[in-house]
Amino acid sequence: MNSKAGRILIIGSGLAGSCLALELLERGQDILLIDNQFENSSSRVAAGLLNPIVPKGVRKTWQCDILFPALFSYYRRWEQRLNTHFIDSYPFLNIHANEGESLEWEKRVLDPEMEDWLRRGDESAYAFLTQEPATWVNHCGRLDVSTFLQSVQDHLTQRNQYRIEQFHHDDCAKTKDGWRYAGEFYDAVVFCEGIGLLNNPWFNDLFMDPTGGDILKVHIPNIGSNPMIIKQKQWLVPTHEADVYLLGSNFHKNNLSTEPEQKDAEALLARAAQITGQTVTLLAHRRAIRPTVQQRRPYLGEHRTEKGLFVFNGLGAKGSSLCAWLSPMMAENIVNHVPLDADVDIQRFN
Repeated sequence: MNSKAGRILIIGSGLAGSCLALELLERGQDILLIDNQFENSSSRVAAGLLNPIVPKGVRKTWQCDILFPALFSYYRRWEQRLNTHFIDSYPFLNIHANEGESLEWEKRVLDPEMEDWLRRGDESAYAFLTQEPATWVNHCGRLDVSTFLQSVQDHLTQRNQYRIEQFHHDDCAKTKDGWRYAGEFYDAVVFCEGIGLLNNPWFNDLFMDPTGGDILKVHIPNIGSNPMIIKQKQWLVPTHEADVYLLGSNFHKNNLSTEPEQKDAEALLARAAQITGQTVTLLAHRRAIRPTVQQRRPYLGEHRTEKGLFVFNGLGAKGSSLCAWLSPMMAENIVNHVPLDADVDIQRFN
């Protein structure tokens, strides 16, 4: 396959599939994106939090130094192309839970490695919160995932390159020169199915441990005139609506239902009230299943024997950040055979 002749079918229009579609179009490919529009998919429920720091151990997230210098400019470029707004920078305040945590964060603030990423909390900037020691995290923000996905869908629909339908693996057949699906022929098929990977006959040998999680939309008055992300175990992320925040998150290993449960909402609401000292009103409650993968490293690459079949999956909670790096990489691999980063290439399992 080459950059002049490619016709590519993408299955799944979550973050991975949508970003990949844009990247392939930019490289002159003829693409078709198929999605079943499952409203509780992990991308459609995602908060889109952009945070370079892992709280446990107060360390930089994997590939932080590659991701975050280019992250906001990546999405702002697509904002201009799609004529929509979906990316925002916000201050991020990490409130310490106890004295031991305060000491750990303070130690890391003084580490030269973290000079550009952490700074001491200015208490006057969060005096409206319950008074606790805190640290500011730099280079943070939020991708409005729902708006981004819808703008990509609208763009592709105008080009007749988007279909709302359930993909059936049994109807995808190998041909002499590629793959046939629904009477049409493709040079490549890329699976961006999230937890649908469990039922994929070509890639279901890739380990996946799905994890449920809740995100609440809440109203909280009187927590400052300047929007900021606030975190103390759970997090609050501002939206474009006044006094409206996204609240999360939790983990359900033994309950993979997408039906939200009242007890989970009550626990998160109680935490938000404790953090802010304000009345927290529930506006909406959704649950999704995250495609948690082995060693928290995404799955990218071509099937080892079935040439022309690719997977782009397992981006997890950092998907909004990782897509900016991995989507161009995946597109270059498909179109121009540029090698993938070894940490994400599924050939690492061979």
